[in-house]
Amino acid sequence: MTERTERPAPDDLTQLRKGAVEFCLLALLAERPRHGYELVARLADTEAMALSESTVYPVLARLRMKGLARVRTEPSERGPARKVIALTTAGRARLAEWRAYWKVLARDMAILTEENEENADGTGRAEGD
Repeated sequence: MTERTERPAPDDLTQLRKGAVEFCLLALLAERPRHGYELVARLADTEAMALSESTVYPVLARLRMKGLARVRTEPSERGPARKVIALTTAGRARLAEWRAYWKVLARDMAILTEENEENADGTGRAEGD
C-alpha cells in the first residue's frame, strides 16, 4: 500500500476524479477483461482514484452504452454467473485518444504549476512586477 498524502477537501477533487475515472477504467480493461469488483479493488490500490462501487458501476454502464465496452456473462464455480467487462475496438480507440491528450495535459499542468510556484512571492504577482 502506498503512503497517503494530505489531500484538498473531497468536494474540490470530485470533478477532477470524475473526469479521470473513465480513462483509468479503459486503461485497466485494455490489459484484460475484468469483473467490476476487480476494477473497484484495483482503483482502491491507488491514492487518488480509490472510488466506491456506486461511482464505478455507473461509469461502466456509460462505457457500455457508448459502445466502448461490452459485458459478457461467465459461469462461476461458486454462486451465480459473473459479468466480465471487456473493451471494444471503439474503446481501444478512445483509450488511445485519452492517452495522447493526457500526455499533453500532464505536460501543460506541470509547466503551469511549476511556473506558478517559481514566480509566486506571496503577493500574487511575479517578482519584479
